[in-house]
Amino acid sequence: MNDDHDQLRIGAFGELVGLSVPQLRRYDRLELLETQGRSGSGYRYYSSGQTGAGRAIALLRSMDMPIADIRRLLAGIGDNERTQLFEAHRSRLEARIDETHRILGAVDAHTKEGAMTTSHTPTELSAWLHVMPRIPVTDLDSSIAYYEEVLGLRLAWRTTDGTLAAIASGEIEILLLVSWPSDDPPPAQSGYIYVEDPDALCAEYEQAGAAIVDTVASRPNGMRDFTVADPDGHRFTLGCGEERLRDVAAYYGLEPDEIAVDPTWLHSHRRGS
Repeated sequence: MNDDHDQLRIGAFGELVGLSVPQLRRYDRLELLETQGRSGSGYRYYSSGQTGAGRAIALLRSMDMPIADIRRLLAGIGDNERTQLFEAHRSRLEARIDETHRILGAVDAHTKEGAMTTSHTPTELSAWLHVMPRIPVTDLDSSIAYYEEVLGLRLAWRTTDGTLAAIASGEIEILLLVSWPSDDPPPAQSGYIYVEDPDALCAEYEQAGAAIVDTVASRPNGMRDFTVADPDGHRFTLGCGEERLRDVAAYYGLEPDEIAVDPTWLHSHRRGS
């Protein structure tokens, strides 16, 4: 057994490597960065020899690197594969930059003199900077733990009275958890979330112990996705579109010619472009 001086409890180890306790618990469940064992007093501990891996994970996650890619890097890959992995991630980030520039262009258009004075000008969807649905939950603490430790999101803020909490992905708040006051179960909510690699994410969630209610598959409507549930039964479908838009016309009861596609938009949003 390791010397007591080499045993770091989860909080101390997290501060040392730059990871939060919920992150470390999740990475332990995913077998990405597992604890070394238990101390004589029963606490799970890490060893000082794991600090390098911990700091590497913290750095890569700060770059928004997917867990599946981090796992490959930690396992050790050749220089060519490593270069390809980072180039693919750079392409994903560049696509996000293009989208941000598009939004900034819409913002700039509204800041021009007189742009907001024409009452007949319709409000564009780009004015909705972000939408945060309200999700009623019976136990705020349990829900926060599930979203953090199993689904890999983070707590952005919560009120001191325990009635509201915002859950975030990266720097963007995406869900508002609302304490449900009734003894009856809250009404089930559902939502669709776009993700770049539903297959890898589904495997990651299964390993973390998430409640997968519909495993990843290609759907008749042209999407490839899976569905996960939270402790209150709220369901979130996560997926991305496949490149066969006109082929799914029959699913919606339409003729192929009734579906219009903007090739420029499609190309700019295509995975890996």
